Amino acid sequence: MKKLTFIIMLAVVVLMAGSRVTTARTDAQAGTDLLQLLPDGNIVAVIDIQRMTTSSLWATLSTQPKVKSTLDKMQSDISEIGVSLSDIQTVALVFAGKDLSGPTVAVTGGFDQTALLNHLRSNQKIKLTSEKYKNYDVYKVDSAPPPPASGDAAKAGVPAPQRKPDDTSFFFYDSKTAVVGSAASVRASVDTKSGSRPSVAQNAKLAEAIAQNASAVIRFAINLTPSMASGLSSSQLPIPDFSSVNLVFGAIDVASGVDVNATLRNDTADHAKSVAERLNGLLMMVKGYLTSVSDPKMSAVSEALKSVSIVGNDIDVKITASLPQEFFVQVLK
Repeated sequence: MKKLTFIIMLAVVVLMAGSRVTTARTDAQAGTDLLQLLPDGNIVAVIDIQRMTTSSLWATLSTQPKVKSTLDKMQSDISEIGVSLSDIQTVALVFAGKDLSGPTVAVTGGFDQTALLNHLRSNQKIKLTSEKYKNYDVYKVDSAPPPPASGDAAKAGVPAPQRKPDDTSFFFYDSKTAVVGSAASVRASVDTKSGSRPSVAQNAKLAEAIAQNASAVIRFAINLTPSMASGLSSSQLPIPDFSSVNLVFGAIDVASGVDVNATLRNDTADHAKSVAERLNGLLMMVKGYLTSVSDPKMSAVSEALKSVSIVGNDIDVKITASLPQEFFVQVLK
């Protein structure tokens, strides 16, 4: 059932990008607009898919056997409903829980709603139903019921295999925008549109953080709760105590390589200094270990770690890194 859920969510995203869209809005503005359609949560991210998939890094990595096989498998999965992987304009997603599961996803692109629905309805492996919710048609996708037991199995009284219902829903805001997620999260998105529920864009803490890197290919912000912070602790490694960190935000830019920046915002400057010192100590320990390992991949990682910088600045800990294209080619061999 998880595979079906993934295929349907991906298919909705891909079909929305089936035709290229020309828009006067910047990609950054498109991402900001999408955040207004998503319910509030703890983790938010915006991804400029077009810039990512047209970068020289993407062109290089997509020819690597491990990456190519993953892309081919993805294409094979979504071809079950007669679509092909194509460009997507912008994706925004929010996670309401403390982990990276069950996101609500908003997508912009160009798509034919009628064609998409017909594709889903014509696939015998899929059951498509709909309901009205605040004047929107909310569609739910599930696997089709299994055929009844027949032949010897039926005579023996063997029941037909049971299926566990999926919970993947989607709806269209307009001709360029759709939201995909669980039935509950999709209804929550409709509620944000009607004003009866706050959107993640109205979360001042996250909205201000994600706006710091408005032009980045990927930008993210995490409201680090005490339970999240405690989940990062380890008795095996000298990981800092992250209980003083209440916000993490940053960006990933993709061109010929990958540039990463992240900010860990603490409650006090003293705590930020302590976190920076512990992280630098951990970095030095990893570097020392890698220099003792005779492995080309580990050597590539060791070289890449030379670009990592961790600096305390008042209540913030700034982390930056610049990873060249050669690093990814080496580790993916």
